[in-house]
Amino acid sequence: MFLHCKGLPRIGTTKHDQRITLRELAKRVGVSTSTASRALNQNAAISEEVRKRVVRAAQEANYIPNSLARGLALRRSHLIGLVVPSISNPFFAEIARGAHEAAYERGYVVTLCDTQRNKAREDLFVQTLLRSGVDGVIVTGGVLSPEHIQGLRQHKLPVVFAGRRSTGTGESGVSVDNIAAGHEATVYLIGKGHREILYLSGAAESLASRDRQRGYEDAMEAHGLTISVVHGDYSMESGFEEASRIAALAHPPSAVFAANDMLAIGLILGLVNLGIKVPQDLAVVGCDDMPMGALIRPALTTVHVPMYDIGVRATQLLLNSMEGENSGLAESILLESKLVIRDSAG
Repeated sequence: MFLHCKGLPRIGTTKHDQRITLRELAKRVGVSTSTASRALNQNAAISEEVRKRVVRAAQEANYIPNSLARGLALRRSHLIGLVVPSISNPFFAEIARGAHEAAYERGYVVTLCDTQRNKAREDLFVQTLLRSGVDGVIVTGGVLSPEHIQGLRQHKLPVVFAGRRSTGTGESGVSVDNIAAGHEATVYLIGKGHREILYLSGAAESLASRDRQRGYEDAMEAHGLTISVVHGDYSMESGFEEASRIAALAHPPSAVFAANDMLAIGLILGLVNLGIKVPQDLAVVGCDDMPMGALIRPALTTVHVPMYDIGVRATQLLLNSMEGENSGLAESILLESKLVIRDSAG
């Protein structure tokens, strides 16, 4: 479960709390200490019946694992802030899912801040994260200014980027090579015989969209073709609206590379609504490989981005930094992207 940033209670203890040890917990259930430990850590070797008994007893006894007890002594909250521009975008929802799972595996909880690309919300969420005592922050998309990032660093909070490259401020990050992704998609369309290819960009502040545009431009320039860019906002509605504008151009393109699948899917729906055939009249390629792309007709050709894995790896990087398990140097991890060929580009 995700917690939204609206002020989170701090974990604390009182002199009246009655804590028991793992050994005492195991004795209550009638199992060995090692069995109780494995049950609490979801070890597959432990039967479901035993696991439930141990968990129930732990809840009833208000048992705190040693790792959490150490966290309380060190004034750790075991909370991680995750800042996204829009949780309604499946790209960020998948990153959030990966972050949640990786955090859970190590005893942390993710608190989600959905900024809607609104500066006032970003200001509020940064202050709320600081007041809530989170142990670290994961930043996705084009959110949080360099000033916000610097403010978090001044409060000794580790920051990791997910799905976007670092802005040069020393933070670690996990993403794919978006320049290469844009280049590969464009080269594929050129290879299909297209010469008038339009790039439908995402939000102007999105580093990923700008990098994908750079890859598109590099491919077009290498083949001596004219660059044409239209700005969208990463939403399906934006893609749908662009369909009529593109169709009305005096010299419409023969193909479109969209900065993400939401734009591409909206564009295809808009084109079909206008009676324009995809890919016969206009070829379309997206980027991200969201599940919906495989379900529409024609199925969307796209560049696969491992969104869930980005969330997992970014969280692991953050936790390693928080717990002193890395070198202390910023790391930049690029996961593999690949073209997924379906029907929308012929």
